[in-house]
Amino acid sequence: MWPSLEDAVEMYASFLIARHGSGASGYARKTAGSLENEGDHEGHKIWNEVADIIDRRQSNKVSRRSLEIAVQ
Repeated sequence: MWPSLEDAVEMYASFLIARHGSGASGYARKTAGSLENEGDHEGHKIWNEVADIIDRRQSNKVSRRSLEIAVQ
């Protein structure tokens, strides 16, 4: 069984975070821009979705860390 598009986007976001850390979102957005320049609008949309997920995850990670520090 193949993963759904949503699952694939989530998996690739996880991979990019593991591989590129804080640069993951920038990498995904740069890839999205390249695809848009080549006329691949669907690829552009998907890579921006990957970047959005990365941004949300990294934002949540920072928020949780701030709460942990405040509680100490």
